[in-house]
Amino acid sequence: MQKGLVAGSTRLLTAGIILVMTGMPVHAQGPQPPLAALAGLPTWAQLLLLLVPAVSATLAAIGLGLNYLQARRNNAQARAALVADCLDGFTSDEEIQRAFYKVEYSEFTYNEDFHGSDVEREIDKLLRHFANIALAWQAGLLRTKDLEPIRYYLARIVRDPEIERYLTFIRDWSEKQGLGEHPYAVLISLVDHMIPKTMSATPSSDESP
Repeated sequence: MQKGLVAGSTRLLTAGIILVMTGMPVHAQGPQPPLAALAGLPTWAQLLLLLVPAVSATLAAIGLGLNYLQARRNNAQARAALVADCLDGFTSDEEIQRAFYKVEYSEFTYNEDFHGSDVEREIDKLLRHFANIALAWQAGLLRTKDLEPIRYYLARIVRDPEIERYLTFIRDWSEKQGLGEHPYAVLISLVDHMIPKTMSATPSSDESP
């Protein structure tokens, strides 16, 4: 539609210039070859007529470029909003915070008393919270570098030895029951992608930011 408007404007402008230059309506001149019509105009007018399409095409290209930059800016803002919402939910939920600090301070132990307990419910809520953002990453809504603000939390949770034992149990139980991939598999994939197991969960002091 934009190209059609530009082309239409160009034709109207060209016809108007010919009208001004010749002093009569375009249709009154009768059919003439394009070069013959141009030859009857002053040199500056010929140049002007030749420049009109080029200027119109340039303006159209600038418009398309601005639209592209705006779309990129909107996309970046949407990705940032997803991560910000994830952080806000993480810090404002008391159960999620309680579960995280159990893991953070090595106070969480996966044992036979875990299943059916309040701790299990809190740990599952913590894992589901970050699994949701991992699903957005898997769907292509987020890039890996967009998740840098939560990188530390992801690594501390998923790479905790006791959490790993629990995740292994869920994987084995899901396979035994024929339920397919367990719900936290995408979270594990995200952490493995961001932080290979040969790397530290947090950058060392000599690494560039």
